[in-house]
Amino acid sequence: MKKLLHLLCFYLISNDPSFAQSLDEYGGYTKIKGTKTGQWHTENIDGRKWFVTPAGNAMYVLGINHIEASSEDEKQQTLTNLAEWNFNSSGYGAPIPIIKEFPGFISVRIHDAPHWLPADRFGFADVFGEAFAQRAARIIREKCAIGKDNTRVIGYSLTDTPRYDLDIVRARRGNDWVSAIRKLPAETAGKKRYVAFLKERYNEDFNKFKTAYRLESVNSFDNLLNYSFTNLELVRPAIRQDDEAFLAIIAEKIYQLTREYFDQYDPDALLLSEKFKIHDHPEEILKLAGKYFDVISIQPGPTTGPDVGQGPDESVFDPSYWKGLYELTGKPVMIMDHGASFHTPEYPRTLWHQFHSEKRAADFYDQYVKQVISEPYILGYLKCQYQSRYDPLRTLLKQGLLDMNGEPYPTITEQVAKTNQAVYQQLYR
Repeated sequence: MKKLLHLLCFYLISNDPSFAQSLDEYGGYTKIKGTKTGQWHTENIDGRKWFVTPAGNAMYVLGINHIEASSEDEKQQTLTNLAEWNFNSSGYGAPIPIIKEFPGFISVRIHDAPHWLPADRFGFADVFGEAFAQRAARIIREKCAIGKDNTRVIGYSLTDTPRYDLDIVRARRGNDWVSAIRKLPAETAGKKRYVAFLKERYNEDFNKFKTAYRLESVNSFDNLLNYSFTNLELVRPAIRQDDEAFLAIIAEKIYQLTREYFDQYDPDALLLSEKFKIHDHPEEILKLAGKYFDVISIQPGPTTGPDVGQGPDESVFDPSYWKGLYELTGKPVMIMDHGASFHTPEYPRTLWHQFHSEKRAADFYDQYVKQVISEPYILGYLKCQYQSRYDPLRTLLKQGLLDMNGEPYPTITEQVAKTNQAVYQQLYR
């Protein structure tokens, strides 16, 4: 008996042996056929978007993120837990020994602008320079060396929650990607590309540009190479429009390089876009993601309430948003990281929308996931997270299905197992 099949059906087999026997070695359902290519891909089957396993069978992905396992005993316990909770994926970023037995996604980050990075590590690279291209090539080559021959790697998941939105990142970081590029030294590739952009944008009419930007100390586009661009009136309509246009050029450069290097090192790979925070990304960048990648990844959020874990965006599933995203990009969608938490006396501050009890958080998981599967262009759902971890930087608990001691929260794990089983029965039957 195949180990993965045994694990995947640990809970299901006693209730429905025929269902267990209808799963392939990856967790795909053999009675819903896609095209057998030997590679993971997505496919429209009878009006619904699916992941299709290398064996050619449809699979709706339910997984859990942020798994850690530093020993063989931890690995085996983790695999047992995933099976008992009726997940069929180890989410993104799990240790490779886990992914080799339980399908998951390899995380790939080629820049340093995720929203969660601390200030001393956060930054905007000159994506037009050779150093950035070399970094991207090296990282992608290393990740592909790990994932290319592992048939349980569903795909590669790109940078987690990057900061592109100009208003949000300026408010929270005091800088943005466009401003960072235009303030580079004259000899850098980024500064040269920015000045060339302005020249093209204004049809080489420097007077028109100078009027729009209210600049007095420069007299030609070439002189802009040595201009510091400090104290710009960023709210001026012309500057704002230019910044949005150049931001799209920055994103497209990142996506072009990413696609190019994956095509070189693992050409058949399934590529998931950067994990965008909901409502935290310009539409133009989403369109570009749809142009270059196979799946659009979204993390519901951000928190918009008065305190950590209070945001309504995290607890409300709005079908119109997800349908609009699919129509905008033309690509299926994956909910790549989402969760709910509950108050405990030991940890009153928790990540994600916080409910007052474990039972309410458990009921929320059931309600939310069942809403998700009603939308045929959503390929799956990954829950945050496996084991609870305390974040001293934000002074909060990143609450998982296991507590800080590694013991399962009984109410929510029982509900998760029931919900996941019900999802398979509804989708596959």
